[in-house]
Amino acid sequence: MSVRQLLAPPATKPQPLALCYALACLLMPIVSLFNARALVPIAAVIALGALVVAWRRHDLTALASTDRWLGVLIAGYIAIQIMASLGSPDFSTSMPSVVKLVGIAAMALVLIPLQTRVTADDLQWIFIALLVSVLATAAWILLDIGTGGTLSALVFNQDMQSAENLGRLSKYGYFWYKSASSFLTVAVLVLGIYMQKRTGVLLALAITALCALAAFQIGSRTATYGIVIAFAVGVVYHLLGRFRLRLLIAAIAIGFLLPVWISISGFSPADISDGLSKKAPAAHSIVYRLHIWNFTTDRIMEKPVLGWGTGASKRIGTDAEGSLVDPKFGDLGEPIPVHPHNAVLQIWLEFGLVGAVMGFLLVARALTLADRIATAPGTRIWTFSVIALLACFFGFNFSISSSWWLTSVVVFIAITSLFARNADTPASP
Repeated sequence: MSVRQLLAPPATKPQPLALCYALACLLMPIVSLFNARALVPIAAVIALGALVVAWRRHDLTALASTDRWLGVLIAGYIAIQIMASLGSPDFSTSMPSVVKLVGIAAMALVLIPLQTRVTADDLQWIFIALLVSVLATAAWILLDIGTGGTLSALVFNQDMQSAENLGRLSKYGYFWYKSASSFLTVAVLVLGIYMQKRTGVLLALAITALCALAAFQIGSRTATYGIVIAFAVGVVYHLLGRFRLRLLIAAIAIGFLLPVWISISGFSPADISDGLSKKAPAAHSIVYRLHIWNFTTDRIMEKPVLGWGTGASKRIGTDAEGSLVDPKFGDLGEPIPVHPHNAVLQIWLEFGLVGAVMGFLLVARALTLADRIATAPGTRIWTFSVIALLACFFGFNFSISSSWWLTSVVVFIAITSLFARNADTPASP
């Protein structure tokens, strides 16, 4: 298929179910530029619309196509969070987290199985919607940065010359675009699953490089380095051969023991910060995270089996416990700024060993299902690149209770599954 054919709209109108997914792809990357939290109601309305379409087509049986073990593990994870919430000293603040998780799980149990009912003929509509939105988002970011923040000044009322902003820009870049850059870089890898089979890998890599450039210009280091590392992980995963899934799950199991490794290693953040230059762009963030993880591990070891309860990340490590101080970098900030910036440590902190085991089993099952869907080499590489980048963001940036991020992950999984399932289906003439 030529580039012209790839971008041409299909001759037939999209079916209502495909239109739901196309709307999600068209709206969500652009909306993430302005208000990431708005992604939650958008996805909820789209999931409800997809459910209505399935009901009117007498096709609600599609919901039962959800993998049985995956459904059991999701239910088990929610049950653990409910029990942890009941044992929390601040039930009134922890229970909303449970309600949000149940709502997001409901969206997942609608959007992920119903994507199997989207026909190959409708894929082009969904692809074009995502491509247009990704390119528009990247163009907005690059134009804003290229004009010295003109769009940010007009839309977000950012005073680019204020002393406060200049200080934050030097450390964090265009921080108000961090959510958008995360969404953008994952979305472009999802696009690659479809494009690599239709036009070859070069165009897919070119658009990926454009989005990586946008993330770099923002100053989003996790997105910039993460997209490169994620693609490398996808390639390595493919090259591992028939034992690839077993090796990956073993690596994930080792990763879920992170607090144990930190505890027994005698790790000290000061040992690493001593070798870093204070002028290096990422040095402050690295050192701060190392201290956060060390503090979090100490708290985990105080209640390693059941954890501190749902929402403990917001109660433990506040300013009331003082501030983290590094011998070289000085005062860093509160011990846990809202969450530990590492999903594994947050699961251990809030739900203990029980939650970590359930979380590992859930991830392992999801990876097994992904490996079954992505069987062709190119499809496998791009699919597991998406997974690797999601892991990067969970490992360094986002909370396991972030509503907008978990909602985004649900949509990514649905569209990734859709593209991977049909990547090797011949395109309609």
